[in-house]
Amino acid sequence: MENSKTKNKKFSKQEAITSLVLSLAVLLLLNVVAAFFYLRFDLTAEKRYSLSTSTKTLVNGLKDEVVIKVYLDGELPAGFVRLKDATKDILNEMRAINRADIQFQFQDPLEGKSEAEKKDILDELRKQGLTGTNLTTQGKDASTQRIIVPGVIVHYAGQSFPVQLLENQAGFSPQEILNNSIVQLEYKFANAIKKLSQYRQPRVAFLQGNGELSRFDMADILNTLIAQRYQVQEMNIDSTFGIPSRFDAIVIAKPRMAFDEKQKYKIDQYIMRGGNVLWLVDKTTADMDSLKESLTGQFVVDRELNLDDQLFKYGVRINDDLVQDINLSGAIPLVIGNLGNSPQTQLFPWFYSPYLISQNNHAINRNLDPVAAQFASSIDTVKSPGVHKTILLNTTDNSKALRTPTRVNFSLVGERPDPRYFTQKNLPIAVLLEGNFQSVFKNRLAPEFLAVSDSLEDLKFVAEGKAAKQIVIADGDIIRNEKRNDESAYPLGYQPYTRQTLANKDFILNCIEYLTDNAGLLETRNKEVKLRLLDATKVSESKTEIQLINVVLPIVLTILGGLAFGYWRKKRYAK
Repeated sequence: MENSKTKNKKFSKQEAITSLVLSLAVLLLLNVVAAFFYLRFDLTAEKRYSLSTSTKTLVNGLKDEVVIKVYLDGELPAGFVRLKDATKDILNEMRAINRADIQFQFQDPLEGKSEAEKKDILDELRKQGLTGTNLTTQGKDASTQRIIVPGVIVHYAGQSFPVQLLENQAGFSPQEILNNSIVQLEYKFANAIKKLSQYRQPRVAFLQGNGELSRFDMADILNTLIAQRYQVQEMNIDSTFGIPSRFDAIVIAKPRMAFDEKQKYKIDQYIMRGGNVLWLVDKTTADMDSLKESLTGQFVVDRELNLDDQLFKYGVRINDDLVQDINLSGAIPLVIGNLGNSPQTQLFPWFYSPYLISQNNHAINRNLDPVAAQFASSIDTVKSPGVHKTILLNTTDNSKALRTPTRVNFSLVGERPDPRYFTQKNLPIAVLLEGNFQSVFKNRLAPEFLAVSDSLEDLKFVAEGKAAKQIVIADGDIIRNEKRNDESAYPLGYQPYTRQTLANKDFILNCIEYLTDNAGLLETRNKEVKLRLLDATKVSESKTEIQLINVVLPIVLTILGGLAFGYWRKKRYAK
């Protein structure tokens, strides 16, 4: 009996040692596997940690090493720690797809530097496209200020591209800005890698020949597109037999002279062959410069660009009206008197300059600040088989479409508007059209012309188009930058009178990127992460209970578990 008990004890001891060794071996094996494979299961409702198919394809197809330097490290507030962790998660996901070609490092570029060195570093980063952010941390006795650079420089094949991690959105709470910044991380990284690694830069032509905006009027957006690695050029529509299909998109920016049928035909056939168009059209003759020069105001009529039938065929109608919005609009300075020899001016709301909003219903307008317009018209969508339509920008709930012809002057500026006359809601100003368009010249061309065009392969008439995209904006000034006194350009969207910067540049860039993007990367902007904030009132009312549940309860459960395990162990080995 004694020997049997001794044998059982020896066996139990050997069994325990074997079990321990096996457990350690399994843990060691799991650690080795984990070092080579990055595994994670995304159980979030929005799949916030999952990369899109287009991003995976992009990362898988890299031909060289991508080195990503993230300037977000060191002591950070909780919100920025969350942004840093989310950035690390996205980069780890990318590295899991292509471990050999995705490398990244986090660093604080200002850590341990003198004030002079910090200034030099910030200047250098600014030249590369990154701007610093002032942080104020409130301590017990005093507040401290420091500068951080929430940005990234992506390096690939001897080139670099800046990525600003923190969104700059007016009117949003800090939590919403942080949340939107996290949502856009995948798109920003994928977009940077794409622009550095693509073997062919997207080509965009800005048409001239009908009084369109000059390069000086669009200097900021042109420079930005070039910096974003687009091939940009101006093209006179009359200098070519047709618009070459090598252009991924064309931009028609605020034409002021009528299009003849030959010009319309060239645009139409470019679209029929799969070309994409960004239209920025002023339907009326309203113009701020003309208005300022006239003492009696400006009599506004239809500009008669001869585009109505063409746009109608594609799916939209730009109405003969001027849109006003009393909820959200710009301001203009008017002289209210004189102080000595100096005129005194005051800012007044200018309802003909509506700030357009979006419904967050597309990758182009997702998380977009308002966009400034000037003398915009409303748009109606019309039936067009095979064409899908999306409203990108609209007015607020307190709008009015003033029919033309009409007279516009400054006489009503400063008077309180009557809301009863501003009851039209969400008037569309910008519309996306996608699908297979029908030619506006279908069944309209002479047989002799068709016989000649059919004999020339490159100029052969196409009646039913390939899949294409068009964006129609009923305001040409959305793409026009304001100019300083020395004729240099303000950033697109900057309002000199109110010193606000609106989202005109982001909107135009998103439009052009969507028109030229064949990989579908812009769709990653559609990712949405819901902001699940705690109820501050309930937290305040139940503070003690929450602390007890989160601090005391785990300790009590641990003690009870230990006592139960000790009792069970004692009872088992007592036998």
